[in-house]
Amino acid sequence: MKRFSHLITLMSCAVILITSFAPAMAAAADDSSVSDADSSSSAADDDSTLAPDTTGYAVKPGLVFNNPKGTKAQQLAIITPINAAIDHAPAGSTIRTAQFLFNIQSTADKLVAAHSRGVHVQMLIHDYPGSSQTAQMRKALGTDKTKRSFVTHCNQSCMASTPSVMHAKFVTFSTSGSSRLVSMISSANIYSGNTYTSWNNNHTIVGDSTIYNSLKEFFNDMLPDKDNLNYYRTTTSGIYRTYEFPRAAKDGVNTIVWLDVLNHVTCTGTAPGYGYKGRTVIRVAQWGWTDSRLDVAKQLWKLHDQGCIVQVIDNNYNTSPTVTATLLKKSAKYGVMRVYTAAFNGNGGVYVHHKVLAINGVWFGKKNTKVVYTGSPNLSNPATRSNNELMLRVLDDATYNAYAANLSLIRDKWTKTVTSAPTANTAQEAQLEATLDSESSDD
Repeated sequence: MKRFSHLITLMSCAVILITSFAPAMAAAADDSSVSDADSSSSAADDDSTLAPDTTGYAVKPGLVFNNPKGTKAQQLAIITPINAAIDHAPAGSTIRTAQFLFNIQSTADKLVAAHSRGVHVQMLIHDYPGSSQTAQMRKALGTDKTKRSFVTHCNQSCMASTPSVMHAKFVTFSTSGSSRLVSMISSANIYSGNTYTSWNNNHTIVGDSTIYNSLKEFFNDMLPDKDNLNYYRTTTSGIYRTYEFPRAAKDGVNTIVWLDVLNHVTCTGTAPGYGYKGRTVIRVAQWGWTDSRLDVAKQLWKLHDQGCIVQVIDNNYNTSPTVTATLLKKSAKYGVMRVYTAAFNGNGGVYVHHKVLAINGVWFGKKNTKVVYTGSPNLSNPATRSNNELMLRVLDDATYNAYAANLSLIRDKWTKTVTSAPTANTAQEAQLEATLDSESSDD
């Protein structure tokens, strides 16, 4: 049985973006048809007795993208700040991380070194026993969840006994250098495939006790490894909102966040400076998409047919033929939606690993909105029904602009246009659904 507001740096053709955010803004309108109360009851880790930082190091808040086709530094753009924060975590502080996959040697070494100097290092990993780096961590930290440091795993996801995975990807630091309450939320695992061969994003939020405590609570709630298929929680702080899964289906309620959001998009009437020529722009980048989420594809096509400008980047081998055919259906007025694949012969094995929905235009009746949804969930049935997943919403113009630049770079240089869908095959569709979120996937 079981369970970012100013753009500071833009480097190398919008591949690496660093941003910072004002700590407080009015909370945005709810983007769910359900009235979900924000929930986070955990108290912050008490680091009041730690020695003052004398290194001058502070964690830099903001958004960063890696570039698997760039320099070594650009490839490591997500890993490098994680490693730096680990190096500056003082004895007595706490690092928590949940990862689906883990095999970056430098990070493993730094986590072991942090544990050795008295940092509480706690890791929840799905791929278990997994890599040699995970084995190294288990040997150094142990597996006893009652100790200050440990490595542990769940049998399926941590809240479901049905086929599912712990697929969330985040790292938190109670203290690193002079920074407190650091939360890093990513589409990337601390994993070679998400560093050197796929496009990813990482958001670093510093000094936000609401987001930090929510992730701490999520981490601790996964540890018992017990069934809780309706765990779903949302937490809002300023421009940020987190969504923690799984979330059970409910009669009469739209419980798929992306679908609910798309149902509240209007395609025309954008305010000056938003959308394109009065039309709302919707951009999607998704690692995997099964026919269980054909509803999202149908709604995207409906919005395309209503005049929204929709662009999709996916990986053809991880996208249902039925989904592709639905997206490519011709609109009498607006023609064929622009769909691109990042995975094709001659691309050196590189793929898109973002899980992004970005909207510029009319959102929930607001005509001047730029908003991004990102995080860990693929578009599959287990992704929000039984997996442990973490989604992040950022309601901020600069963040949307950064994603638009990154997705345009990928689209213009590293994709091919999709003009037709493979013939749908029931067995193939079922196999994709069964394996997309499994440990056999290079996620």
